[in-house]
Amino acid sequence: MEYEYKKYIKESCKLLPELEGAIVSQILVNIVDPEFNVVFLKTDKGIFSLQGEMGAEYLGVRKLDLMPEQKDDEGYIICPYEPFECFVGEKIIQAHQIGEAWNGHGFELCFEDMPNRTMIVQSIYTGDKSKEFED
Repeated sequence: MEYEYKKYIKESCKLLPELEGAIVSQILVNIVDPEFNVVFLKTDKGIFSLQGEMGAEYLGVRKLDLMPEQKDDEGYIICPYEPFECFVGEKIIQAHQIGEAWNGHGFELCFEDMPNRTMIVQSIYTGDKSKEFED
């Protein structure tokens, strides 16, 4: 069965431009041990999730009504992720796609006054492997 990934990705990423100009007030990640599953962004433009679509072969952007609560339930965790904390309070000036389906599809978010640092969220499996990452 052939999938029309370009069509699906275009539909799943139609909200990506809405992130541009948004000021981030909170970032949480959903961890289903050992993988990150979803990144949640609370902004002045709304609450967004960056999450896997179609078996996580690519990522999509969804708008949510509420930010999830932090929790730690035996392998299912929603919590802040320390490397992303530097982006809290910052304005997203550019949001674009990177990679492609089955080959590291994801997003790069660029922030005002942070020319040397970006947030990258990609659909790759790293799990608890230290080498040989795979899509």
